[in-house]
Amino acid sequence: MGRLFWKIFFGFWLTLLLTASSVGILVWQHNKERIEQLELLADSPRADMSVNFIARILRYGGTPALEDIIERRATRHRRPLRILIINDQGDDLLGRSVPEIMLNKARQALNDPQQSAIQQVTTPEGENFLLFIPGREHSTMRHQKIFPQRFPLFPLFILLFSSLLFSAGLAWYITRPVRFLREATNNFAQGKLDTRVMQNMGNRKDEITDLAKDFDYMAEQVQQLVTTQKRLLNDVSHELRSPLARLQVAVEMSRQQPQKTSELLRRIEKESQRLDELVGELLTLSRLEAGVDTNNNDYFDLNGLIASITDDANFEAKRQNKRVIFNNDTEMLFSGSIELLRRAIENIIRNAIFYTPESSQVEIKLTQINKCVIITVCDGGNGVSEEKLAELFQPFVRINDSKQNVKIPGYGLGLAIARRAVEIHKGSIKAYNRKEGGLCIEVSLPS
Repeated sequence: MGRLFWKIFFGFWLTLLLTASSVGILVWQHNKERIEQLELLADSPRADMSVNFIARILRYGGTPALEDIIERRATRHRRPLRILIINDQGDDLLGRSVPEIMLNKARQALNDPQQSAIQQVTTPEGENFLLFIPGREHSTMRHQKIFPQRFPLFPLFILLFSSLLFSAGLAWYITRPVRFLREATNNFAQGKLDTRVMQNMGNRKDEITDLAKDFDYMAEQVQQLVTTQKRLLNDVSHELRSPLARLQVAVEMSRQQPQKTSELLRRIEKESQRLDELVGELLTLSRLEAGVDTNNNDYFDLNGLIASITDDANFEAKRQNKRVIFNNDTEMLFSGSIELLRRAIENIIRNAIFYTPESSQVEIKLTQINKCVIITVCDGGNGVSEEKLAELFQPFVRINDSKQNVKIPGYGLGLAIARRAVEIHKGSIKAYNRKEGGLCIEVSLPS
């Protein structure tokens, strides 16, 4: 908190000084003439009362009455009379010197309604006198110090202490969640992927809380990604281990039993084909994830593509006493990668064929809603548990559900490849169970 605290503290004081200076300068410029007048001439209720008192004496008693009052006052007070009594010639009745600038200001102030401590008086003898009291700095302050004898340290200390508390509180309020974020970042960097910070934010609702939410979302996504990669690596290792182990057994048996070499060679060939198929699907998925070979410049009839895939799928399904039905003769032009979509749709249909029981059928529908093309593939099986539907499109996921009556061959990569191919075309894919039975895979593509 140290560096941020001092930045806030000095920033607070700098802002305070600049604001006070700016306001002071603006006020002084606005009231410059008024301030100069106040510096030369006194204007207060007490000054007004004193001027009125002397004015009444001159107005009704004349100069002799005023001189009598001044003589009697001199016997009781040591301080001289502050009121200046100026005649028409500009001289003071008591012989005191009057600065020309002060006399001019007094004459100008006679017409100022805000200045009440200045009066023009005519005596019974017909003499005119101008009465006013000079400013403090022109009379008594000449014998006093301009600055106070004691500097106001206590108010300054209070202001300094308050600003320290304010700066410390503000710095703590800002840096406390930042410390949580920093600690969480260090923990995350050390491999603690379950680190989250929102539980430490309390009831805050500001930009730092938004940053904490973004951090938690990022951490969750990274954790899921790392978990998926670890599971993928584990699944790949497991899938490769089984055919490799069978290959090693077949090679060893061929050494021990030469008379079975021909049979064992067929086993070796079969396992090699499985390995080739697995590696091929892994490479396909890897290229799709990396965005390689995703040419989207083909312009083709989607209806014709699905019809072609349906014919090939029917050829395989007939041997299992199953059918694939697709009834749509309307031409539907689409722009994208024909090979990627062929592979995606073919994987979905073949997956449905394996799931649907004998003497049943797989139904394929192609519709267009607004600006989206919808491809729906439904089988006649028992469906999948609702909680497992979201897992269908993960690599190496083969649902071992008691509701299923068929064990699917393969490696669980077909639907994962289909999902990625659809996402490359800015589309979406989902699975749901039909009310009348069976699992449906729905692909939505922007047309």
